[in-house]
Amino acid sequence: MIWYDDLFVGKSISPRRKKRIIRKVNRRSIWGAEYLLTLSANPDNLIDIINIKVVRQRYYPRRDLVVIGLAGNYEEALMLAGEIVSGIYAVQGDFKLREFFKKNWRNTREDGLLC
Repeated sequence: MIWYDDLFVGKSISPRRKKRIIRKVNRRSIWGAEYLLTLSANPDNLIDIINIKVVRQRYYPRRDLVVIGLAGNYEEALMLAGEIVSGIYAVQGDFKLREFFKKNWRNTREDGLLC
C-alpha cells in the first residue's frame, strides 16, 4: 500500500487519529468505520472509496493501492472525493488524477512508478 505524502483528510479525522489509522491499516489490524480514498484500479474511474474493514482481506495488501485520502464516514468520503476532483480540475483543467499525483509525488518508489 502506498500512502500519498500530503494525504487528504476529512474534518472528522484528527492528526493523532490519522497516524493511528495509518499504522493500523499497515498492520491489517483495523476495525473502524473509516474510509480510504484511493486512485481507482479501473482506468475509467477516478477514485475508489474503500471501507477500512475491507483492507483486512488478503487481496488488498498485495495490490499497490495508492491511498490519497482518509475520511471518517461515507458521506465525508464522498465530499472529500468531490473536493479532490474539483481541486485538481481547477489546477490542471482536466480530470487526469494519476498524472497530477505523479507530478506532485514526493517519495517516488525506486522504480519511479506511482502505481
